[in-house]
Amino acid sequence: MPESINEQLTSRLGFGTWQFGGPNVVNGNPTGWGGVDKTEAIRAVHAALDEGINFFDTADSYGRGQAETILHEAFIQKSAANALICTKFGNLQTSEGQPIQDYSAAYMTEAVDASLRRLGVDTLDVLLLHSPPDAFDWSVYDPKPFEDLVQAGKIRSYGVSSRSVYGARRVMEAGFGSVLEVIYNALDRRAEDLLFIGPNASQYFFIGRVPLASGFLNPAYLTQDPVFPADQYRHYLPERDRNWLLESIRKLAFLDDQPGGMAISALRFSLSNEAIGVVIPGMRNERQVAANRRAEELGPLSSDVLSRIRQAVPDVADHWKPKV
Repeated sequence: MPESINEQLTSRLGFGTWQFGGPNVVNGNPTGWGGVDKTEAIRAVHAALDEGINFFDTADSYGRGQAETILHEAFIQKSAANALICTKFGNLQTSEGQPIQDYSAAYMTEAVDASLRRLGVDTLDVLLLHSPPDAFDWSVYDPKPFEDLVQAGKIRSYGVSSRSVYGARRVMEAGFGSVLEVIYNALDRRAEDLLFIGPNASQYFFIGRVPLASGFLNPAYLTQDPVFPADQYRHYLPERDRNWLLESIRKLAFLDDQPGGMAISALRFSLSNEAIGVVIPGMRNERQVAANRRAEELGPLSSDVLSRIRQAVPDVADHWKPKV
């Protein structure tokens, strides 16, 4: 595990920036979170810095670099000398707008230089492959180009933002990198059994992504069905995924009775697991920053509440699991 990340973290609550990429249309389809107010976004980053949050997760594909550029603008306006920046590469589009993936050493070098320029920094604290296929063949993937970038001072550590926990397990089995960004939330706890107790788990710094289950761990959805804008990817979620998520969060209605309510309790769930180094909810504005910060202030959920979560939603939907 890269000790420098743990040593430099000032909060286990990080800041995800997928939402800063806007609708992020790829091949005619939105893959992002709809419109973004840049002024509000910058204020949110400043509020996070004021609250002691210093881990910022982004990617070159979020709005084709827009999220990275917004972070840079925020850091120009307010000192962020202790900020830790994690970015991702590998997802791009052809000149015709077709999505492709490229994890080659040549493209990685190009992507790192472009991210450094957009972010206005000399070094990336973490560089991750962005959602490679779960069946990616790590046995033939050479880590030397990453080590060369470490030696050159362009990155400090590297790893993978996995598409699923099954892909992340293959990364760990191959021993690639030292950072893993994985799905972990109150509805999807598979990482506990598949990753966190692995024989080499201590070699990895785990970043918990989608801690609010793509925003479904929201008290509003306990009594009403969500209506997502057409410029958000959630508008196009398969019906069976949407239905399972809604049915499951309603089984966790008791979380809304905890201090701070459901969303804050959901963040507290992720922070309750010491295996998670940092959690990266997306935050659009100062209000969300303040609300999320309260989750860390309140601390871990009680063992009784954690047990109730596991009893209420014992496992993920069957169709999320690999076919045996």
